[in-house]
Amino acid sequence: MAVRAARATVAPVYQRLAVDDLSGGLDLRHSPTLVPSNRSRVLRNWSLQEQGALVVFPGWLSFSTTSLGGLRPQGAQRIYLSGLTCTLAAYNGSVYKPDDAGVWGAAVLAGRSSTNEIYFPFDRDFVAVFDGTNIPKKTIDGTTWYQLGIDAPGAAPTLAAVAGGSLTNGSTYEISYSYKRAASPVHEGNESAVATQAAAGANLTVRCTLPRSTDPQVDTIVVYARDVTAGESVRRRTGTVANPGAGSATYDITTKNWTAADVPEAPTDHTVPTALVHGLVWKNRWWAKDPTVGNRLRFTQIFEPQSWPTTFYIDIPFERGDSIAALVAQGDTLVVWGQTKPYLVIGQTSLDFEVRPSLGAQAGAVGPRAVDILETGIVHASADGAYLFDGATDRLLTDDVDVAWRDLIGASAVADLQKIAVCYHGLYKEVRIALPRTYPFSEPGELILDLHRTRTDNVAWFMTNRPVGGYLHWNGNETTTGNRGRLFSWGLTVGKLYEERVGTTADGGDLVCDYAGPALSSGLHAARFIDLKGEYQPAAGSFVVEPYVDGVSQGQIAIDISGGLSQYAVAQYGSSLYAGAGRKPFTTDLPLEAEGYTVWLVATYTGKSTFRWYSYAFGMVPEAEARGL
Repeated sequence: MAVRAARATVAPVYQRLAVDDLSGGLDLRHSPTLVPSNRSRVLRNWSLQEQGALVVFPGWLSFSTTSLGGLRPQGAQRIYLSGLTCTLAAYNGSVYKPDDAGVWGAAVLAGRSSTNEIYFPFDRDFVAVFDGTNIPKKTIDGTTWYQLGIDAPGAAPTLAAVAGGSLTNGSTYEISYSYKRAASPVHEGNESAVATQAAAGANLTVRCTLPRSTDPQVDTIVVYARDVTAGESVRRRTGTVANPGAGSATYDITTKNWTAADVPEAPTDHTVPTALVHGLVWKNRWWAKDPTVGNRLRFTQIFEPQSWPTTFYIDIPFERGDSIAALVAQGDTLVVWGQTKPYLVIGQTSLDFEVRPSLGAQAGAVGPRAVDILETGIVHASADGAYLFDGATDRLLTDDVDVAWRDLIGASAVADLQKIAVCYHGLYKEVRIALPRTYPFSEPGELILDLHRTRTDNVAWFMTNRPVGGYLHWNGNETTTGNRGRLFSWGLTVGKLYEERVGTTADGGDLVCDYAGPALSSGLHAARFIDLKGEYQPAAGSFVVEPYVDGVSQGQIAIDISGGLSQYAVAQYGSSLYAGAGRKPFTTDLPLEAEGYTVWLVATYTGKSTFRWYSYAFGMVPEAEARGL
């Protein structure tokens, strides 16, 4: 006797498909029906800061009072010196020093590259400007700029033996000189070519005629000598003379006062650097990428930040044609990022360094600003995704948004990818990545990782539509109350600075917050979707929802989010108050055509308020039996 299988049945009564938590972040990896109910497929300009609710992400406002023009700024940096805290920004080949009220002022330096990215590395004493084309400049006050390093004199001294003095009769003396800045920051250039002069008879003084330096930073001329006849092997300092305002300086060597071993030798390795790209300070030296040899890492003499000997460099043994993309110093390790992998420069002291490959690293960095330190690791944006590097291994952070990252890499120009900026905003525990293209909108914006949610849930990403050219983080020793932790950005297509995470507007305009939720399935049973319910906090602005049933839009529905509806906390039922403060429900019926197997919600908030959206649920009545079974 044949046995007929039982048919699947359900009770055809009103049921709910609920989304009780909206704040799980983006999930672009799973099929829409497998996306967890607290995750989203589109999440733009919504913050995840409040668990259980979507909150409008804080807005941004113009910080600079005017625009410098219609170009993207080439770089900006908050500078922290021992005697100065200021902001420097580069635009169209000039450097500006906007004050803390956002007033640009006149350019403080011109003549830099108008096309290259510009960087502002600094130590405790001065800040330099690197543009990859020109010899770097430096400043201690942000306004007066000098060349980084001092050129050696172009001519040997002119010597003559004159009457007087107590030099050795019959000895020949070899003389050189150098230019020096005795004021802060103290530095001395290399010595000149040498000249010789014999002392004889009554002429036991060597008179040195020394051409002046036209470098405005030079205030002193230093004279060096050795007694060739006595067999001295090095020239040592014999004295100094002020750099004259015109003509030449004269210095008389009357006595042999340089014989002590602790008298400084004439400098030969205080070489002025060639053009440098981007750099940093590590292990009592400055380090920078060479602009002509892509894998060459140059560094200074120890404790001599303006001395770049020509032989002081490391050629990083990159594979696959990599060049130096970014530099990050962390403890005893300098991480040198290529496009596909990093190398580690290990320095136990300031005198010895070892270059090692990192076997656990999975990827490199797309550009100099695509890296930042995150607690005990380094976030780096690469062609393969954004990773967290702990010094030994990489952890992929963008797995949940891998579709968006592939779209970014596949459709963006290399020059745009090289300008991607990464910033860890420690005050709010957010990693922000400025991108030239976001998915699925195909326009500039940000990917933001909320670390508060990431510590407890899955990796939690959301997006903004901010066209960010780069970040300017006030994260140093700020002395003004409220300044520490402020985050700024510069425009992608305009010469302006903006302050991030302030106000509730898009620089005075409406914020537009987009959401697309998971596909909620009724299983094998087709269902009639009856209504949509939800909870929100009243705010100004508009809130439009658009349900989709089996991929078909059921039309846009405007939800009244004003304060005119009954509110749980104040509406009475009998003598009791409903629980909950500031939460209101909404209910809207769906059209008769809303019938199928899956339903999802697309929603958009537009306005200038901090709107909160807590939950929603679709009401449905399923068919008793599955069709076709």
